[in-house]
Amino acid sequence: MPAALGVSAKERYDVNSVAIPRKAKAAAGAIMRLVHEDGQEVTINVEYNYIDNLLKSTGRPEGDVNDPSTGYSPFPGNMNQLIFRLAPYAATLERTGGAIPEFVNPKYADEAREQFKSP
Repeated sequence: MPAALGVSAKERYDVNSVAIPRKAKAAAGAIMRLVHEDGQEVTINVEYNYIDNLLKSTGRPEGDVNDPSTGYSPFPGNMNQLIFRLAPYAATLERTGGAIPEFVNPKYADEAREQFKSP
């Protein structure tokens, strides 16, 4: 974490996410840069159960595969360690009162997505 804090401060990132090398198809979310048709970009965590289909549907027919030169997926694994620059974070909390939109992130036990892994 000290290195990630140092890079985040030096580069003046408002938000940074810590990632690690990830094997393709591993049960770990991946940090990915998604680009919409209109050119809008977002770098986010994509849950492991969506990565392969997302890649296949967006021009990578092989899906999530390891790079032969590294042995790892080109999409690093999300460590769920976020770093926030305090001034923008505090301003956001002030503006929103700390409220964030609700989201649901189900984990399915089957390919048909009819059974949840846990209640």
